[in-house]
Amino acid sequence: MFTKAIEWGYCDTHPIKNNVSKFSYVPRDRYVTDDELAEFLKVASPLLQVYIPLKLATSLRKIDLLSLKLSDLKEDGIHVTQRKTKKKIIIAWSEELRDIIEVIKKLPRKVGSMYLFYNRIGQCYVNDKDKTSGFDSAWQRDMTKALEKTELILSFTEHDLRAKSASDTTLEHAQQLLSHSNSAFTDRVYMRKTKVVQPNHFKAK
Repeated sequence: MFTKAIEWGYCDTHPIKNNVSKFSYVPRDRYVTDDELAEFLKVASPLLQVYIPLKLATSLRKIDLLSLKLSDLKEDGIHVTQRKTKKKIIIAWSEELRDIIEVIKKLPRKVGSMYLFYNRIGQCYVNDKDKTSGFDSAWQRDMTKALEKTELILSFTEHDLRAKSASDTTLEHAQQLLSHSNSAFTDRVYMRKTKVVQPNHFKAK
């Protein structure tokens, strides 16, 4: 702003130049184990029991997953227009992914709803301000219930599942699933599983 003001002649000096510190972001490192997830699913609502497998299979953001329509399920895969980046991707069908979708579609459905996941009146969980308060409340209720019933899990967020999905595959595949242009960002923020490093070969003389 001040650079343009100087260019336009509104001021002569830049009062904050060389005095701005870059914000240091420390990535979250919570990795949800398979055992924790299994314990959570034991007490989760039917909604989350079908939502979570699709989340892990696709790595989609919550807002994109909850916005899926039945018409997005096409012959070549699941067609997604990402609301954050506006990128269009197609998640190709696998046998596992088809099975997950079939389980979701077999649940009792609200007549006339066009969405794969929907609230009690058949509408999208994402409102016109891109908020998902109804779904978030359901998540929090299930997490509270899970923490009360077992000591085998620690609290985790819905977004931690996106990181788990990425961490449980290769960096290259994770970058594609998350639609990141930079693999370094994928590695730094989303690859949270502890890496196993093989020792060097050493032979004592």
